Amino acid sequence: MINIKVGIIGAGRWGKKHIDEYLKMKDVELSWVFDQWDDNINFCKNNFKIPNLTKNYHKILSSDVEAVSVCTLNHTHYDVCKAAIEAGKHVLVEKPITLDFKKAYKLVNLAKKHKRLLAVGHIFRYNNAINHIKKLIQEGFFGKLYYMRLQWTSHLYPDKQLDIVIDMMPHLYDIMNYLLGTWPKSITCMGKNFRGKKLEDTAFVICEFSKKIMTHSEISWTLPEKIRQVDIVGQKASAKIQALPQTITIFKDSNIGKNLKIKVNNTLGDELRHFIDAVKTDRIVTNDGIIGAKTVKLIELTRESLDKGKTIKI
Repeated sequence: MINIKVGIIGAGRWGKKHIDEYLKMKDVELSWVFDQWDDNINFCKNNFKIPNLTKNYHKILSSDVEAVSVCTLNHTHYDVCKAAIEAGKHVLVEKPITLDFKKAYKLVNLAKKHKRLLAVGHIFRYNNAINHIKKLIQEGFFGKLYYMRLQWTSHLYPDKQLDIVIDMMPHLYDIMNYLLGTWPKSITCMGKNFRGKKLEDTAFVICEFSKKIMTHSEISWTLPEKIRQVDIVGQKASAKIQALPQTITIFKDSNIGKNLKIKVNNTLGDELRHFIDAVKTDRIVTNDGIIGAKTVKLIELTRESLDKGKTIKI
């Protein structure tokens, strides 16, 4: 068995999840973890067995680790990923890949130049319920697709530098692309900052695709319920997917739903497993940097629609 040495850059909420998953893998040696905050370093020291903890991530990049997970704040992603790729490391970065489309593509080209793997944390590509729906769509189970409705809500007070579009729409655009196999032709966004902050905490996004397919997304930090739901409406059948419990209810020829049996999986664990296997075998990943970069472009166009109050044609 070939062991892969891994480092984690950023040990906040998501970084700790990456640590936990890597430590479960018998063919992974988690040898380095970086964070700039003492609280996170001390948490790792007290709760995980990690040989090297540092407040200087360049120590990880100059070490013999082969791959890194980048789980730092969004605005740092470009600089950290660029340094990691140039240091010869394979990279999995949490979404969004960057906050700037041009910088995202620079990372894609840099990874290609250095022949390094660049993956983005679009975790719902590894959700068994989403994958089952993708299979049904490909088999023609729904017939002609009419529209998708996506609802992503939580009651949160996030960082003041983060708006709801940047935080949540990367997931939803990625799910749309993954299920439909294409990107939207137009985007219309309306949003509000209901709780008095500068940036929006609630938004509604309508997208038009080819073949007259539409999507409607509701994203909010104000609704007091955590919802991760996708509804598929088609000519022959419809479905309701709850992404967190990984349940699917099918509606066909009546208003009575039929629940499908879905084997619930560990989405983050499977995503990181996919990344490590790709590093070991020199394979491509389904959540590569190009997917991440195109998603960032859609985020920029969504912001443009929101700021200008008009539909943006793509």
